[in-house]
Amino acid sequence: MKDELPISKLKRRSLDERFRAHPKSYERLQAIADMMEASIAAGCSADEAEERAIEEIRKLGNALMRDWAQGAQQQSLEQAKAEHPEASHHVKKK
Repeated sequence: MKDELPISKLKRRSLDERFRAHPKSYERLQAIADMMEASIAAGCSADEAEERAIEEIRKLGNALMRDWAQGAQQQSLEQAKAEHPEASHHVKKK
């Protein structure tokens, strides 16, 4: 099917392995799964549980992108310092 994700020919790692380096994100995924199970057990419809899960996954995605951007910015800063140690920090004048 066209809407299926491509499966890599490389050996796939489990989510546990992949999220080992991101414990906060892994905990959030676990919390989302727990919330969905609790919602369904409390009598929510599948649509309501899905809506809640989608909102939480959206928040998780935003947090992941923010963490990635901060890491990339820090790496760029460190690389610039290494390449140009004589450069001063850019500081807003008062």
